[in-house]
Amino acid sequence: MKKITPLLCLLLLALCLPAMAQVTFTTEQYLADFDFAVKELETNYAGYPAIAEDPKQKNAFEQLKSSLRRQVAEEGRDGLDAIGELYAWFGDFHLRVGISTTPYMRKVPTYESMKVYDPKATYRRITDHTFLIRFPSCMGDPTIEWVKKSVEAYLASGCENLIIDIRGNRGGSDLMYEPYRQLLYDRRGYLDGAEVRNTPAHIAEMEDIDIDFVQEIVRKMKTSKDEFVPLTTRYMEIAYDSISPLPRRAALLIDASVASSGEQMVLDLRACSDRTAIYGRDNTKGCLDLSNNREVALPHTTVGLTIPMSRSYRLPDHGVDQTGIAPDTRIPLPLPETLTDNIDEWTQWVTGELEK
Repeated sequence: MKKITPLLCLLLLALCLPAMAQVTFTTEQYLADFDFAVKELETNYAGYPAIAEDPKQKNAFEQLKSSLRRQVAEEGRDGLDAIGELYAWFGDFHLRVGISTTPYMRKVPTYESMKVYDPKATYRRITDHTFLIRFPSCMGDPTIEWVKKSVEAYLASGCENLIIDIRGNRGGSDLMYEPYRQLLYDRRGYLDGAEVRNTPAHIAEMEDIDIDFVQEIVRKMKTSKDEFVPLTTRYMEIAYDSISPLPRRAALLIDASVASSGEQMVLDLRACSDRTAIYGRDNTKGCLDLSNNREVALPHTTVGLTIPMSRSYRLPDHGVDQTGIAPDTRIPLPLPETLTDNIDEWTQWVTGELEK
């Protein structure tokens, strides 16, 4: 999210209530929700200050905001749809209004053409030399205990090669993949840190997190007049006391559904593991630069807004959200027919590459 763990590594949220379709809202209610959503953007969204500081971008935003509000007020446009288009203008998959943002977002590859796309957690030997761990979520299913057991099972196998398949991993908490990072670590690495936008709403959100370092950040926010306060140092170090002799070669298998903490796992391993190569056909989703989300409901429709509180120090020059993260090696195969807990065609192909 960056994402610094364990600070609120939350996934995307769509809070549209099932009964919503049966409720009619007045133009005035839609306008009130629109104005509320705009205030959240301008007051709290971590991505807004960069827009406000760029005259050309700020003018484009103001024009779109005025146009959309007029469409709601004078043309009967659905207010949620208008907010969705406004939020999508920022190109940030973490910034959302229910499901209304989706139609206007940058399109990324999908896997609807596959017979079954439902990656499931599994670990097993593929050949005498290569072991697979499929890790499709950082949300806690599979659990951290499962993650640790998968590492133990791999080491017990004696296989010199390891594939960690994170296709479909849309994020959650960075803590969930920590055992894999430690297993694959072979050199000291450095990552860009993050800073939080210093607002009363964010202070209130973080005050409820009973973690010492979060409370220290809250204290700094309360005493600082700066618009952003560091969540971490400018660069964060990855360092362990030892290096596991296995695996000798490793692959991290990605797709366009990999987002948020899943993408952070890619960056972490690139920073600290020379023996790990990234394989995939598509870039990751691009949902990482602005994160640590706060959820708030619109006052009338009660649909949920997702507002990223922090921004990565990668910005503005080295962000990943506009393009996603590219694999080191593009897999030259069509999509597999099925991805569940099976050994699919892509896994077999990567196995062949590792065993060359």
